Amino acid sequence: MKTQQGITLFIVIIILVVVTSLAAAVITETRLGQNAIGLTQERLANEQELLGGVDQIINDAALINNIMAMTEDQGANMVAVGFNTTANIQLRGEAYCKRTANASSINLINCRYARIDFTQANDQRRVQGGSMTSGIEQPFLVAQNK
Repeated sequence: MKTQQGITLFIVIIILVVVTSLAAAVITETRLGQNAIGLTQERLANEQELLGGVDQIINDAALINNIMAMTEDQGANMVAVGFNTTANIQLRGEAYCKRTANASSINLINCRYARIDFTQANDQRRVQGGSMTSGIEQPFLVAQNK
């Protein structure tokens, strides 16, 4: 009878060790999962902040003046302070505006093409940085003296 009690105690101890190991693994995975969820939420928050900054800069009335004042050698910078977003604007040349095949203003209106590199940074989050590149077509009328 005493031999059976010793074997039972040994088996129970082995089962407790296995169950404890499984519990520790589950707790660790849960913490990693929660951490990953938190990082994903911060990345999405950065992305939304970047899109808000892009929207603010694109709709800023000063953007048109900045594009028209730029030269090939000199770019411009704009900032959306509320969204921690900066924009570096580079002129990519002038050409006729792109129109559909049915449009009647083909080769009549000039456009300036600019490339805007948006960068977002928020020092309060664990996930840093976000960037986006966009192209702008700015129509303008030129005085043609003949």
